[in-house]
Amino acid sequence: MKIQEILKEVNLINVNGSMDIEISSLSYDSRKVDEGSLFVAIKGLKSDGHNFLNDAVESGARAVVVENGLWGGDFESEIRRPIHWMGTPKSEVTYITVLDSRKALAVISTEFYGHPSREISIIGVTGTNGKTTTSYLINSILRANNFKSGLIGTIDYRFDREIIPSLHTTPESLDLQRFFKKVVDGSGKYCVMEVSSHSLELDRVYGTRFEMGVFTNLTQDHLDFHGNLEKYFSAKARLFKEYGLKKAVINIDDPYGKRLIKDSRIDKILTYGITEGADVKADDIDMSVKGLKFVATTPIGKLNIESKLLGMHNIYNILASVSTAILEGFSKESIIKGILLLDTVPGRLEGINEGQDFTVLVDYAHTDDALKNVLNAAKELPHKRLIVVFGCGGDRDRGKRPLMGKAAVEYSDFAIITSDNPRSEDPLKIIEEIEAGVSSQESIVRSQRHIKIPDRGEAIEFAINNASKGDIVIIAGKGHEDYQIFRDKKIHFDDREVAREAIKKIQSTKSEIRNKFKNQMT
Repeated sequence: MKIQEILKEVNLINVNGSMDIEISSLSYDSRKVDEGSLFVAIKGLKSDGHNFLNDAVESGARAVVVENGLWGGDFESEIRRPIHWMGTPKSEVTYITVLDSRKALAVISTEFYGHPSREISIIGVTGTNGKTTTSYLINSILRANNFKSGLIGTIDYRFDREIIPSLHTTPESLDLQRFFKKVVDGSGKYCVMEVSSHSLELDRVYGTRFEMGVFTNLTQDHLDFHGNLEKYFSAKARLFKEYGLKKAVINIDDPYGKRLIKDSRIDKILTYGITEGADVKADDIDMSVKGLKFVATTPIGKLNIESKLLGMHNIYNILASVSTAILEGFSKESIIKGILLLDTVPGRLEGINEGQDFTVLVDYAHTDDALKNVLNAAKELPHKRLIVVFGCGGDRDRGKRPLMGKAAVEYSDFAIITSDNPRSEDPLKIIEEIEAGVSSQESIVRSQRHIKIPDRGEAIEFAINNASKGDIVIIAGKGHEDYQIFRDKKIHFDDREVAREAIKKIQSTKSEIRNKFKNQMT
């Protein structure tokens, strides 16, 4: 494809070189450039593609796109002469300057892959909590209606039999458009995707044509990136204001959902909820260790819903998926079938069963609201004590740390504070900030019902070794993740694997962890 065709919708500031060259591939990662590539330099949160221009050209890039103001050299002189990268003549390379290289990458990717989102129905799911489960439920209903569909989210990206590990909840625009093209070429009709606030702010979804948006809820998270809750909401709201949605599904029980409805110009909106006068509402709710049963009152009649998922928060997720299916015109029977087909979602109240006489559940809950939801869901199951293991990620929103500490001690019988992904921060400092919430005035009565074990593996083992018959152990924060990040090191670590091994050990011998921390748990 000629570069002039690829760039026809991009606002160019300067061009140095031929626009008549053929481009065979696109890349924003200099390590993935090959002969004939167009390399787009974008500034990330940790590194800047503008620092790797020479690497890209030496790997075969025929053209590079840079953002005005981010190129560190003598900008004006650079665009007036043939390009010499690090002293190596590269006169055949075309050098292009744009106002915003992230937005340019999205436009270029969309053009290169032939606007694939125009060929399929894209359903975008956004919100703080519930995106993954809601997406899985919608995808299950689509399968029940015999549609091939793509699925993009926090856990992985899926289509047909291919599963691609997820690097971001929403991939970079190039990867996103490439995936859409794969769905189109594979005769897919839908793609259900989680749309993160980061992806909206960083223009990863720019140029994508969404048919429908789903809003689950909004609580504190990612304030390290957005600054405050209002800016966080504004980022989420962009999906409903800037992308020409034809349809929307919105949680009316959420105050931010109400604001979206009030400000919306979308033609077809279905609201869902439990406590408000929603279009799609749950009645006659019955929750047990086996799952959920309730009657969904909807514009197409009453649906007797059964699901293997647990907890009130999953009733909301199911209502969101039911509302989505109704807007797509699916039958009551296929909706009921699709919901029942979904057994579990990886790392979302995922049970670990090795024959023990207590319950172990692993969940991704990493906000105070999500942690409350998970602990409340566990409380509704038959149990003696409720034990929770949790931590908070480093280099992320620090404001939620005391809130999670407070939630843990107020909604469980015993809390074990540990590490999550410390990243560049000191794990002990993170734990101190969590503990501030445990010792807050409201929680002082419960402040003795917790322990700090910085090593996550030891914390999980301690919880399991101290669990008695009928107890429930919740391991929260990482869910499906199979790694832990310490500074610049990423090691293999899976809560589910650690829990299984700990359970197996207790049948033969007491753990060293129990002896190390004995008499500290009552």
